Amino acid sequence: MNTQMRGSDASSEHPLAPVARSLAERAFRQRDIPAVRRAAATFAARAGLGAAKLSDFVQAVSEAAGCAVAQGPCTARLRLWRMGSRAFCEITADGMLQADGPSGRLRPVDETEALRRWLLHRLCDHVSVRTGPHGVTVILSMTVA
Repeated sequence: MNTQMRGSDASSEHPLAPVARSLAERAFRQRDIPAVRRAAATFAARAGLGAAKLSDFVQAVSEAAGCAVAQGPCTARLRLWRMGSRAFCEITADGMLQADGPSGRLRPVDETEALRRWLLHRLCDHVSVRTGPHGVTVILSMTVA
């Protein structure tokens, strides 16, 4: 697992990174979900999330990461950063909501995936899920106490 921590003065391709307090990035696969949870917990503690919110943040990151790699072998990308009074998580993957056949229509969301999305909305202050031709991007955020 390759994780990079960057300070607020580091350059990055991410548009929010130059003003972010810190940025952690890592690529992961399905077998790496425990390491993703540990990285999220370390980040959330450094970001200043209290115990209850820290637990919720780690659970949300874990569920989003699990969803990202659940549809088969793929490598997903995790980004964690804090900006102002909010902690953010972005997960991008080509394994979520893959298109069916030549029509390009997205396959239906199964019950497990629907439950994960419901959970994300319950745990986080903000959840955004964007689909496109290269996969899905999920962005989560929570207010730091």
